[in-house]
Amino acid sequence: MSDEWKQLLASPEYLGRLYDGTPPSPDMCDLFYFHIDERENSVTLGFVTRSFPLNPPEEWDGKGFNAFEFYLVFTGVDGLRVMGWGPAEAKQVDLTVRDGGFIDVTLGAEGPGATFRASSSRLAKVRAYLASDSP
Repeated sequence: MSDEWKQLLASPEYLGRLYDGTPPSPDMCDLFYFHIDERENSVTLGFVTRSFPLNPPEEWDGKGFNAFEFYLVFTGVDGLRVMGWGPAEAKQVDLTVRDGGFIDVTLGAEGPGATFRASSSRLAKVRAYLASDSP
């Protein structure tokens, strides 16, 4: 998944400008938010990373931020299946871009987790903050 993750997130409309075209790898990002919205037929995933952007916006300068979160919204969701959810399933995120631009998303390994196909995706929000170093 790393290649398709990188291809998606490295584009300028996602995280490309903030990370100089090299976004954090999936193993450097923790999935902490999983929201299903049946009204808009969408799924939103929120990730947090300590891999801080190389080109942060000026308004973040001098604030001591050390954590960064971003939200991806997948729209036109079809075939959503949730077979259980917990910390183990949040550790594995797999994206596969198909012909026609469809994106297959798998959260978790075989068995428990969630799967869906989306017709499009977008970066919905980014946020930087100062996080504690204690667990």
